[in-house]
Amino acid sequence: MHKSEQLLLSLGELIRGTRTLSMDQEELGLRTGIGRNTISAIENGSGANAKLLFSVMEQLDLIDDFQALVDDKLSATSNKLVRKSRKEVESLSNDF
Repeated sequence: MHKSEQLLLSLGELIRGTRTLSMDQEELGLRTGIGRNTISAIENGSGANAKLLFSVMEQLDLIDDFQALVDDKLSATSNKLVRKSRKEVESLSNDF
């Protein structure tokens, strides 16, 4: 199983476990504007576009932890990036 598939399954389990504490799939669908079948697919680890997945996570107050993780990784990456300087352009004999 690919890591992306495992992540989708894990997120689906987290979403299902969090959702069941306060609402059913129908209510979550109404709150997010997403169909119940799509909510079910997300919970089962099926592919869903990022916007739908993040909408569900936001409604269940799971998005802040995910955002913090992304921000940490982005910060670590940004600190490592160093732009290469351009080489000086050589003057050619026919340049004026």
